[in-house]
Amino acid sequence: SAPDGRSGYGAPWRAIVHALLENGKLAPGDYLRALGLGPGPQRWALALFIFFGAAQIAAGLIFFFAYNWRDLSDMAKIALPQIAMAVGFLGWLFLPARSPASVFSGIVATLMIGVSMGVVGQVYQLGADPWTLFAVWAAFALPLSLLARSDAHFTVFALIATAAYYLYADEVMRPKLIEPDAVIPAIYAGGMIGVLALRDFVAEKWAGEAPGWQRWFFAASALFAALTAAMSEIFTSHLFDKGAIGFVALALSGGVLFFLYSAVRPDRPVRALSLFALAVYIGALGARVIFEAADFKSAFSAAALLIASAGWIIAVTAGLAFALKKTAGPKESA
Repeated sequence: SAPDGRSGYGAPWRAIVHALLENGKLAPGDYLRALGLGPGPQRWALALFIFFGAAQIAAGLIFFFAYNWRDLSDMAKIALPQIAMAVGFLGWLFLPARSPASVFSGIVATLMIGVSMGVVGQVYQLGADPWTLFAVWAAFALPLSLLARSDAHFTVFALIATAAYYLYADEVMRPKLIEPDAVIPAIYAGGMIGVLALRDFVAEKWAGEAPGWQRWFFAASALFAALTAAMSEIFTSHLFDKGAIGFVALALSGGVLFFLYSAVRPDRPVRALSLFALAVYIGALGARVIFEAADFKSAFSAAALLIASAGWIIAVTAGLAFALKKTAGPKESA
């Protein structure tokens, strides 16, 4: 490993790193990391701990309500989550800005907004559609996450918005669409790629460099949705009998992500995710074609079918892994 830039014997290494930077062999964003002065994995690890810690506290409060619901008065049901929300907001406002404790408090407050709305709706039997609650919740969470300038907080907003979209799509969009199983996740995939591009290439000027874990989360979310859309067109009675919207969504999603994180901001995990999604799709499509072309009149033909399918999947995976290796460059993002 590289010597630590803070150590007494680090001067030669600093000269090497500086020369690499001057010659364009090292990305500016990797300069401090190469010197051993950058945040390294602590940055994204801390954000994940904050995110999961806040989620566990919120889950504990929700389970408390669920277990004691019948024994609580209506006033207590409404007041308790609002008290937790108020405490979270006070911590967010008065603790040092962007500190772990402040971010944690802001996430708890944001989660309690949704819990409070859900409790009020349950107590007074308002009968609102679930997607409406999540949409309003997301509308509150977005400005709070932007004000907090926290990637963990913004990811909480993204999860809330995801729930709102899928609930809305299932209730409102699905009955009107010819191919809802492909269109709904395809739209979501496009939205997540748009959010990722905004965070990585636009908001970086005022929010700082996006952590790798968040980039991978958004990329994986988009690719999983696009892959779901594409696979829905394979596992039907007839291949592509309702069109190829899912295939187009997967091709565009994987292609855009592969290009952005090869040519614009090299990031091997994102490229690997893109190729993995493509490998799963090609493997499934090939296996489906092989199954349709073969018969099962003998044990030999069934065994040959399984071997052919496995060989196809292995060949596709090996080919795409080779492509990933060939695209590796010196300016990979951590």
